[in-house]
Amino acid sequence: MALELLSVNAMAFENATKDPIRAQERVLLKYLKRNADTEYGRKYDISSIRSIEEFRSRLPMVNYENIRPYVDRIAKGEKKVLTSDEVIFFGITSGTTGTPKLIPVTKYSQNKKTALMSLWAYYVSKKHPKVLDNKVLAIISPEVKSHTESGIPYGPEDGHAYNNLPGAIKSKYVLPYELFYISDYDARYYSILRIAIEHDISTIATLNPSTLVLLCDRIPQDQEKIIKDIAAGTLDKNLNIPPDIRRAMEKKLKPNPKKAGELKRILDENGKLLPKYFWPHLDLIECWKGGTVKAYLRELPRYFGRVDIWDFGCLSTEARSSIPMNGEGAGSVLAVNTNFYEFVPREEAESTKARTLLCDELKKGKEYVIIVTTAGGLYRYDIDDVVRVTGFFNKTPVIEFVQKAHNAVSLTGEKIYESHINDAVTGALGKNKLSITSFSACLRKTVPPQYAFIVEFSSVPAPEAKRRFLVSIEEGLRKQNSEYDDTRKQFLLGHPVLLVAKKGAFERYRRMKVSKGAHDSQYKLPRLSGDPDFCKNFDITEEVSVL
Repeated sequence: MALELLSVNAMAFENATKDPIRAQERVLLKYLKRNADTEYGRKYDISSIRSIEEFRSRLPMVNYENIRPYVDRIAKGEKKVLTSDEVIFFGITSGTTGTPKLIPVTKYSQNKKTALMSLWAYYVSKKHPKVLDNKVLAIISPEVKSHTESGIPYGPEDGHAYNNLPGAIKSKYVLPYELFYISDYDARYYSILRIAIEHDISTIATLNPSTLVLLCDRIPQDQEKIIKDIAAGTLDKNLNIPPDIRRAMEKKLKPNPKKAGELKRILDENGKLLPKYFWPHLDLIECWKGGTVKAYLRELPRYFGRVDIWDFGCLSTEARSSIPMNGEGAGSVLAVNTNFYEFVPREEAESTKARTLLCDELKKGKEYVIIVTTAGGLYRYDIDDVVRVTGFFNKTPVIEFVQKAHNAVSLTGEKIYESHINDAVTGALGKNKLSITSFSACLRKTVPPQYAFIVEFSSVPAPEAKRRFLVSIEEGLRKQNSEYDDTRKQFLLGHPVLLVAKKGAFERYRRMKVSKGAHDSQYKLPRLSGDPDFCKNFDITEEVSVL
């Protein structure tokens, strides 16, 4: 879609931000009218609703378990349960129970998300007009994982979004779609590197920046083989790739001794291949920037040099809720023309009498649980996301994803959130100038109980440096969380410990989770676990104490 045409949509969006409540009521009433003749609509008589207040007073707030029976019936083939439109796909995501959540997608709701994605592309292209000058490296999960008993496909949201991109954009993507069906992850990662390194990349798109760190860490072990494969136009015969996928990929490979020679020169001059050397025209990285991924963002300049990074906005399987208008920070403007939103103050999230606020009632610096009503048949739905208001664009909040709403651990009243752990570790890394591959934390039920920080270092520091790092984490946690500080002072919590994980421990854990059904590109390592046995998932080589 031409930038000129998208500018009209951008202007309409920006005008809506000047009176967000008016835009919100318009969206809400449109969706209610569209879905009035459904089982859910008749149950709450939504055809008679004429205002936001009527809607809030009549319909209950729900989570997935509340609506699972409706979705199960849609999956079996029933029509007009939650939406008047036919469900053509289910986005799949993990839930609070062991059974995955299936989120209905209709052609109408798909078009709404696509329009918002186009708006995002407009703002990106305005700031980065060369973003599509060369190839795009997009790393996703394959769209279809399986089908329901009535034949409706389901799978990861990012794969579904990829397959619904305009053809002109998809033609820029360097990786063949078949590659993402390779189940052997060593083979998949090698194939990504082997194909992408041969091309001139101008932008990289992947949800989680940890994927980029993982790929870059693998380059040294594969760089010689990659250069040989590029020279010969081959794909290493020892890779565990199904024959049909291999054939599809190899059809697109040709001998390229010139590129191989360039890579050999880079390797000889620098001692290793890094993206900042072999992708000189890389203009932009697109990935999550909020929440628990900040430690990975710190690592990207080491591999990519100084490249702008844009957030995708608050994006979940259930809803795309905001639009980044620039690459500064992780804040993005609430998408007031796309969904209807309510907000529960974070401190009231666990209350049975929690109040909801509208977008014009939010305060800068405050955190809220976001509740959505969407074009896809979700009504007053808790997507389990905490967002922080970082400012306003016109009269509309700029929000940043913080963490999942209910991912908190508290044994003695300390109420530690995943974001506390993430900020404490990230701050300690910067203070001590250390580099890590990954980290997580868990509560150990010792006497007294203590928090354990599981860390895999890129290169293991000296013993005293490890102890100082742990001390810095503890200081950061105490500063952020007064309840934690109080319980430590009262000796209700013991001193934290640092568990040094063996090289590759977090990758082995991730593979284990993926083998059990998690999506490779969307999998998020928990930065905090309340499971006292969580640390047993990792090979620990050393335990470090602050004492």
